[in-house]
Amino acid sequence: MNIKDKIFKRKSGKSKDKWIVRIEYPDRLTGKTKCIERQADRKGDAVDLRNKLIDDVKKSHGQIQTGERMTFNQLADICERTFYKPAEIAQGRKVAGIRSIHSVKPQIDNLRLFFGSRLVKDITTESLTDYKLWRLKTKTEQLGRPVKIATVNRALSAMRKIMRFAFSNGWVLKDIFLNAKVIDMSSEIERHRLLTKDEETRLLSSCQGERQIIYQRRGKKIKATISVDNPHLKGMIILALDSAMRLGEILKLHWQDIDFENNSIRVLGTNTKTERERFVPLSQRAKTEFEKLREISSSEKPFPFTDIKRSFATAKRIAGIEDLHFHDLRRTAITRWIQHGTPLAFAGKFAGHSQLQTTMKHYTATDANIIQEINERMNTFNSEVIPDQLN
Repeated sequence: MNIKDKIFKRKSGKSKDKWIVRIEYPDRLTGKTKCIERQADRKGDAVDLRNKLIDDVKKSHGQIQTGERMTFNQLADICERTFYKPAEIAQGRKVAGIRSIHSVKPQIDNLRLFFGSRLVKDITTESLTDYKLWRLKTKTEQLGRPVKIATVNRALSAMRKIMRFAFSNGWVLKDIFLNAKVIDMSSEIERHRLLTKDEETRLLSSCQGERQIIYQRRGKKIKATISVDNPHLKGMIILALDSAMRLGEILKLHWQDIDFENNSIRVLGTNTKTERERFVPLSQRAKTEFEKLREISSSEKPFPFTDIKRSFATAKRIAGIEDLHFHDLRRTAITRWIQHGTPLAFAGKFAGHSQLQTTMKHYTATDANIIQEINERMNTFNSEVIPDQLN
């Protein structure tokens, strides 16, 4: 980069008798010449200032002035236009954007609330800690309880991508996340919730049949019997419990992806978290539910919805089940596979995990039944082996 510099003493004006440092260099994006001018009281200070400015211009690839005026809101706007946008698919692969834009958008909005009009050059590693403490003290609007550490970690992960994008473009001169320990994954509370067989029976029963409801009418309590028939939700629950498919994968499933003859389902790479196509088993009971849905369906998809939060919450309430996420059904499925003899490697493959450690860490959850089974085996072993050793 061709950088021209000049140091001189100003003879008039507001900065009279000040030492002036002037740096001129070409903007690699526009081709125009940019100029930076600073002042110092002494010539020695001016020389040091010149050297620093030249160094900063080189490090920023000539973008130091852009970064000095850029606010976090402006940076976030650029990132949302550049990579935090809906995914673009070409030849079955994601070539731009992200799939989970609906989950990232709230994270960026919260980052804007805190950093907003702050200049990006003034955001430091300490600023990240301040944000983390501020966010952990904030209560969620829906439930009125503190934000989870996992939620803060996701927002900081988005912040890391944004600030490293700024660093790569020369708008900031330091990677503030380098050696920063603000994203603490070990502090997250891992879920180990499994659906028991009794809960499963109640949950599936809540998707059909009749139930009593009480409502107010003209100041009087009225009891009524209503018929409940939600075959789509029932089919989704069974499919998640038997195939370990993610909710997003289920909602994007098409009839053409289901192989009724070979009892398998193809999960397209464009619909998976890892962007890798895989096949999952189609159980007999899931197959039966699909056949029922096909009789009443006119859509190209078995489950023509975008979300099931309300219907799933209603089913849980009727079944008397608490603290259950739909994703817990996936964990339950994988744990059941392993319990019934499926090798860990195959379980991870069918679940779509790129690393076996993921299967081991998150999805081989223990419950009372497993503990009881281990106890029985150890008791049997001890009763048979230990007396022989004592004789």
